[in-house]
Amino acid sequence: MKTFALFGLLGFGCMAHALMIDDFSTGNINDQISTGSNSTYTAASVPGGNRWVYHSISANPLGLTHSNVVINGIFASDSKTSVDAGSIIGYGSDSAGSFTVGTDLNLDLSTQNAFNINVLSNDLAATIQIAIRTNGGNLAFSSLHNLTPGMVMTPQVVTISFAEFGAQNFADVDSIGIYLDTTASGDTVIDSFEAVPEPASLIALGLGAAALVARKRK
Repeated sequence: MKTFALFGLLGFGCMAHALMIDDFSTGNINDQISTGSNSTYTAASVPGGNRWVYHSISANPLGLTHSNVVINGIFASDSKTSVDAGSIIGYGSDSAGSFTVGTDLNLDLSTQNAFNINVLSNDLAATIQIAIRTNGGNLAFSSLHNLTPGMVMTPQVVTISFAEFGAQNFADVDSIGIYLDTTASGDTVIDSFEAVPEPASLIALGLGAAALVARKRK
């Protein structure tokens, strides 16, 4: 019984290190454009209390639409045939999308070391990256990560290590932006965005738990 209790407490401790930044359960939008760009700034249950969502069209030979949709726990970037568009999801931005004078999140991510973008569906080639601003500094960008195409209603997880941003103070994160660039006609659905320990950290915690249990048995 003591062994099970110890594992339960350690398991809870590991889970407690994960921080849900956005599960897209609030702040619904349905923003459609056929040319140029547009953004929405909506109250939501996210750090800073508001989610800024932007999209722009770079090519649209058939005059159709691109939509950014938040509803029922998902964010969807939906491009009609031949529409080539990109989107940004921002936290700690002002209503104009500025990440330098917007709401300071004062978000402490010192116990995490990676972002997970949980993608529910992706049909065509697309890239995704994250920008952060910490401790009043300039934006720092991760590398570009490729989404696996042909994953319609097949989940995939994009993990972006904090190490990709260089020397940053993750105890004071001011702003975060997710940059999504789909190819023409591409559709991507994201169902959550969180800050987590990397798997190596979890493995280390698990090994430590096993050692503690073995010592207690002896």
